[in-house]
Amino acid sequence: MMIFMSASWRTDFAKAKDEAKSEHKLILLKFSGSDWCIPCIKMEKQVFAEDTFVQYAAQNLEMVNADFPRLKKNSLDKSVEKQNETLAEQYNKSGRFPYTVLLDADGKVLKTWDGYKGEKPKNSSEKYSCMQTLLIEPKNDLVAHKRRMRLMGNFFEITVVTDDVADGDKQIDAAVNEISRIEALLTTFNDSSEVNQINRYAGIRPVAVCKEVYQLVERSLRISELTQGAFDITYGSLDKRFWNFDVTMTALPDKDLAKQAVRLINYRNVILDAGNSTVFLKYKGMRIGFGGIGKGYAAERAKQLLIGLGVKSGIVNASGDLVTWGCQPGGKPWTIGIADPANRSQPFSYLAISGLAIATSGSYEKFVMIGGKRYSHTIDPKTGFPVSGIKSVTIICPNAELADAMATPVTIMGIEAGLDLINQMKDIACIIIDDDGKVFTSANVKLTR
Repeated sequence: MMIFMSASWRTDFAKAKDEAKSEHKLILLKFSGSDWCIPCIKMEKQVFAEDTFVQYAAQNLEMVNADFPRLKKNSLDKSVEKQNETLAEQYNKSGRFPYTVLLDADGKVLKTWDGYKGEKPKNSSEKYSCMQTLLIEPKNDLVAHKRRMRLMGNFFEITVVTDDVADGDKQIDAAVNEISRIEALLTTFNDSSEVNQINRYAGIRPVAVCKEVYQLVERSLRISELTQGAFDITYGSLDKRFWNFDVTMTALPDKDLAKQAVRLINYRNVILDAGNSTVFLKYKGMRIGFGGIGKGYAAERAKQLLIGLGVKSGIVNASGDLVTWGCQPGGKPWTIGIADPANRSQPFSYLAISGLAIATSGSYEKFVMIGGKRYSHTIDPKTGFPVSGIKSVTIICPNAELADAMATPVTIMGIEAGLDLINQMKDIACIIIDDDGKVFTSANVKLTR
């Protein structure tokens, strides 16, 4: 299975240096003649557009294209032309094309590659891996050190690639502390938490919250707008008496009662005041909760913390919603199997996910059969009824928070509307399996079995 996402080349070298420093990345500087240099064009197609390179580069590199077109001499801004000439004077005095330079964040040369022979791999199994592409030899003593624990009511597994297990333990400890901090921040099981304060004063008064909670609520409301309410953090208002999803449930509730149960679910009734950093739920009985986005947010925060601690490669797995960066100790991309809803012990397909996050929502995990029809535990907040027709939705994108948040609303929206939404978004992919086992994908996915 392949996810096609394009590599991102900058033209501003100074900005790339700033980003490399803040994100703890290296800089890949490419000298090319985009409209006349045949080896440059081949290298772009055969190396830089290769999927595993794109995934690796997204997490490890700031990429700068110093282009010197001849057929379209006026295609670059004058400031870019001047910058490229300065870069060539410093890093490519002989004027060779293509010429590729690996730099640290301060601009120090680490490695160079002169030209490109245009040799394609002999077969698909010899495709360029992210490490082979950059010719960076991995250390032989690297190991994937991992730990599994229960956090946020789920099992988390954190993996760091390291040559020192003791250091790896300290790094994992820091990630666990960060996830525990977020759990305390977002929990609805602690009366003193800011989220519970928001819920307690629903319909009464606004509640001042920290910047982190405010921004998470703000981002959640934007996703609600994007999905037309299919994602909604006011889902906590749902009266759960109608949906227990166990063997005692043998009939659907009355439609009017179902609508009554979801009457308070409406993200538009969450009022934000940026000036005072307050959140106000308009009506009494309203409740917010971060069950649809919290795990992904925590995984993303843990990843960023580990990167800041110098962890070049790793995985944060929040009960199947996971995010990866870098590569395995041997230099190969991280790879996972996507569960087959009909046989969870047998992967449906495999996916290289270095530099990506993945989240899956599936009715096969919790559902009831009524009248011979499968009803998912996922409730449509507009109708109060569970959705049907889809067994699983898998979202793949660079950010764990977004992946987590989009899996459920795509399930609710249905195959056609869900894929239409995903196809309009940048750098996000989707795989849907319906109740009959038929597979549907977004436009940027090509399945191979």
